[in-house]
Amino acid sequence: MLAYITRRILILIPTLLGVSVLVFLMLHLTPGERASGSGLQGIRDHLGLERPLHVQYGMFLKRLLKGDLGETIWTRQKVWHEVKERFPATIELSIVALAISCFFGILFGIVSATRQSSVFDYLSRVGAWSGAILRLSRLGRLF
Repeated sequence: MLAYITRRILILIPTLLGVSVLVFLMLHLTPGERASGSGLQGIRDHLGLERPLHVQYGMFLKRLLKGDLGETIWTRQKVWHEVKERFPATIELSIVALAISCFFGILFGIVSATRQSSVFDYLSRVGAWSGAILRLSRLGRLF
């Protein structure tokens, strides 16, 4: 059991690094608003955008390890403050959604298992596959 946990923790390290690279690159590929003049140069200097990409990534990781997630684009508040403010509502929504999906998933699974090859069984299969395809297509739009 200890070997399994150790292996999973070791796999977690490159996974987190990969996620951080993806987040960093997505932030850099996001188009910014049009700006010009000294204001734009001041923003570039403040954010360190004139530095090489690997140096920017190193600074990003350093701030991330310190817990500094930066500032929001719209309110200019710390991201951590925004996350803490919205976290309770997110947890509540997640719990309710999980409860509803578990209830209907178990109910439809039991009915489908007791009435195999019935119309309800086929409809629940189509619904399950449609949900999976919809979820995958939404994930595809993120990248």
